[in-house]
Amino acid sequence: MSRNSDKINLINQCTYQKISKKDDTSTETRSTPRSSKYKNKHRKPEQQASLLDFVVKRPTQRQIKARKTRKPHLIITRSIYTVTKSKGKTRLDPKIKVTKLKKSVRSYRTFKRADREVAEKETDELVAGCPEIHEDGIPVEQHVQKLSLNEPAPKNSPQAKETNSIHSRRFRSYCDNCTRPRLKELTVQLLKDLDRFQKRAFAKNEIKARAHPRLVLGFREALARLRINKVKLLLLATDCEICPGEGGLDETIEGLKFQCQQQKVTYCFPLVRRELAYALQKRGQISCVAILDFDGANAIYADLLKEVEDARAEYKRRVAL
Repeated sequence: MSRNSDKINLINQCTYQKISKKDDTSTETRSTPRSSKYKNKHRKPEQQASLLDFVVKRPTQRQIKARKTRKPHLIITRSIYTVTKSKGKTRLDPKIKVTKLKKSVRSYRTFKRADREVAEKETDELVAGCPEIHEDGIPVEQHVQKLSLNEPAPKNSPQAKETNSIHSRRFRSYCDNCTRPRLKELTVQLLKDLDRFQKRAFAKNEIKARAHPRLVLGFREALARLRINKVKLLLLATDCEICPGEGGLDETIEGLKFQCQQQKVTYCFPLVRRELAYALQKRGQISCVAILDFDGANAIYADLLKEVEDARAEYKRRVAL
């Protein structure tokens, strides 16, 4: 009996079908085309490289033009406070640009300083000319100072009206709402949130953030945004400097109020200049803040509007007394 028996070659029906299927798939040619990357990846070791593998395909003129015109996706992570080098010429003695409003404020300051110096000279001459002793045994100079401090003003005089009213140096006469603690708290919270959103937008993409700011500072920027109906809320400081006259600070504030009333924009006087600067983390004093977009702080904005209405009603009630 031979060792190579046919009994050993017997297999199951299932295994026979599997083997036949494998043979069929191996013999079949693929109808679907394969990319060159796929061919190189699944190339067998016995297959040798041909000269076609070393051919470099150059891009067409259309592809080169499309690549040039394609806009790159830039992410600028430059900080807001970094000082950038300005383009163009740089002067040894650069010209300082001063606005009309700043010129009027400075001229009024110089006028007030000169007026004060003249008044001081007159009092000094008056005291030096008559160094007499009063009946009480007090020198004339001290007696005049004592009278000016303690003597009450007449009832019908304008000084008495100013002292009896609720207005003061820190709460000027142009204000038409009371400064309540809740109003201050909501204003500071809204400014901090919007400032945080704006800084985050600048960190992501500075070009888009400059095109769509959340808030702007200063009278000039607020007036520019009011002319194009972009302002949603205007915040003014209660202690702006006194500057009457044409083109002065008082006239500018009245013009802002009138424009807000025409466009039905809410305006209020919640904080002094230093408190506005502290809320926005600025060094200089801030007199005006125009809010252009309050998305993300809608609840605080709604509460602030209600509080402004209550503060305005309280102001009218106190003024009427």
